[in-house]
Amino acid sequence: MEKSAPGLVLSGGGARGIAHAGVLQVLDELGVKVSLISGTSSGAIIGILYASGVEPADMIPIVKNSKLFDVSGISIDLRGLLKTDVFRKILKKYVYTSTFEELAIPVVVTVTDFTSGKRVLFDKGPFTDAVIASCSIPLIFSPVSIHGHTMVDGGLTDNFPVEPAAAKCEKIIGVHVNPVGPQKRKNLSGTLERIFQMAISTGLNTKSAQCDVFIEPSELSSFSVFDTKAAEKIFRIGYDEAMKYKNELLEIGNPKSGHQS
Repeated sequence: MEKSAPGLVLSGGGARGIAHAGVLQVLDELGVKVSLISGTSSGAIIGILYASGVEPADMIPIVKNSKLFDVSGISIDLRGLLKTDVFRKILKKYVYTSTFEELAIPVVVTVTDFTSGKRVLFDKGPFTDAVIASCSIPLIFSPVSIHGHTMVDGGLTDNFPVEPAAAKCEKIIGVHVNPVGPQKRKNLSGTLERIFQMAISTGLNTKSAQCDVFIEPSELSSFSVFDTKAAEKIFRIGYDEAMKYKNELLEIGNPKSGHQS
């Protein structure tokens, strides 16, 4: 991987994270490599899939058929929380490596230590538990125990983890799939989702300013974080939005050689 290749930051956003795959499809078509992926929640799992060699378009059926982030039909544990088996099954079925060191592209996964309330970064050793923890939305999915610590969704402490990329990369492409638009659903679940959405968007302006290219599809505000049935539409929205930045992506990328996985 060339040192000049940009870093890629992928935010959380539940089912809206499939828009990340749409952006990755554009990067592949343009031949733009990335030197590092920093992701949280859905951005972490999409980043791991991509870094292990899964083609972006192939992520659509993975998300849709597995009902990733879909709260219906998932078994519940003794605490009344949804089990995280779906995340583990996806990683086991589609990712043929198990450690960060084996990935074709370095990945940094952000999680939250629920006990200390601090952000924790993982980029070495086994990645499965870290990715699952990063996707475990509190009060919905079961937390994950790592080294005796209760770990949950990385978006709680950093839903747009630009710092790990900024520390190692000269140029940064940022993709934020959690835009706060007008409230669409005014029922209880919609209100709770919006509260969470607004809370984790704090400080985004400062973080996005660190990106050389910042992609945030505003249309995604129409979709729920659990809306896996709309995977194709969400993928296309990410693709179309990224294409608007074609010239900028080519300028900071490396168009002469394609993505290697």
